[in-house]
Amino acid sequence: MPAAKRTDILGQDLKAIYRITDGRHEDVDFDRVEIPRLGQIDDDLASVNGVDNAVQAIIHRIKTMRGELTGLGHPDYGSRHHELIGEPNTENNRSLVKLYILQALALEPRIEKILSADIIYDPAIARDHVEIDLTLTFIGSPTPLDIVIPFSFGGTV
Repeated sequence: MPAAKRTDILGQDLKAIYRITDGRHEDVDFDRVEIPRLGQIDDDLASVNGVDNAVQAIIHRIKTMRGELTGLGHPDYGSRHHELIGEPNTENNRSLVKLYILQALALEPRIEKILSADIIYDPAIARDHVEIDLTLTFIGSPTPLDIVIPFSFGGTV
């Protein structure tokens, strides 16, 4: 598929930057770009498109609590795994995290195929912490991408 078509399908949005850079995708702000105009340099908001936008969209969908955007007309946007904060990190609850993530991703139209969705738990690292490890392909982009998003049953990572 030509790059222009792939960009159209995968969309364009404002580019997010995350001030916490350890993979948590938190403390988000919009990226800025300098644009020369009429002999001077102006600041403007940066945009992101194509696969980079699709990855950003997946991160935002998972990081948003389902129902959080109901007032904006998007009651099904987001994931329910946040409901498990405060619950014990058990095999059953890790399975629920996976189920809720898969339910959220099923509503993402840019995903062509979810190749794997694993909830990684290592008690030696943190007893209430897991990593959501996704491998997926986007429409028009045959190269699989890995996305890892940490989650803590304790509410902090």
